[in-house]
Amino acid sequence: MTGRFGPYVQLGASPEKGSSEKPRRASLTRDDDPATLTRERALQLLSLPRTVGRDPESGEEVVANFGRFGPYVKRGDEFRSLDADARVFEVTLDEALELFRQEKPTRRGATRTVLRELGGHPESGVAVRLLEGRYGPYVTDGTTNASLPKDQGPDELTLEGAVELLRAREAAGPAKRGRARASGRSTGGRTGARRATTRKRTA
Repeated sequence: MTGRFGPYVQLGASPEKGSSEKPRRASLTRDDDPATLTRERALQLLSLPRTVGRDPESGEEVVANFGRFGPYVKRGDEFRSLDADARVFEVTLDEALELFRQEKPTRRGATRTVLRELGGHPESGVAVRLLEGRYGPYVTDGTTNASLPKDQGPDELTLEGAVELLRAREAAGPAKRGRARASGRSTGGRTGARRATTRKRTA
C-alpha cells in the first residue's frame, strides 16, 4: 500500500469508513522494495518498535525504531541515530547505552568534547557533564547549560559547584536577544523619514 508518507505494510483488512479501529501499519525503509517485499520482512517491520531493554541506572525502557530521519534508539526523551537500518533489529542494550553516553551531535554535525563526567544531579539523578564548547567550557545536565566563570578552571570544578551554576542559570531565565532592539531602531528610522516628509510638504 502507498500512503501520504510513502509505501507501507498493514496487518489485517482496512476498517470501514467511520470506524475508530486502526490496523497496525509500518512504513517501508529506504532499503525495502515494495515489489520484492516478503511476508517475513513485513512482519518484522510490523513488530516495531523493538524493546532493546532497560537502563539499569534509570530503569527507563530503551527502544529501537524507524523515524522521519532514519533508524534510532530512544530512552525517555533522548534519541540517538543508528548508522544503518538493520541496526534497529540488531543493536544491543550495551551498544544503545554507549550511544546515550556520547554527547548528542549539534545541528552542524559537530560533537561537543566531554571534559569530565561530574556525576549524577542530586535532585534528578541525570548525568552532569563538563563540556568544551565554542565559547569555552560549560556544564550541562542535558537540559540547562551554564558557562564556567572566567576565574574558575575546569579542573577545579566539583559536582556541587556545577549544580550551583545550573541552578543560577535556570533562575536567570532564557537569554535575551537583540532582535527587538534592532527592530526598534528600524522603526525609529521610518518614523523619522515620515516626519521629514511631512515637514517638506508643509513648507
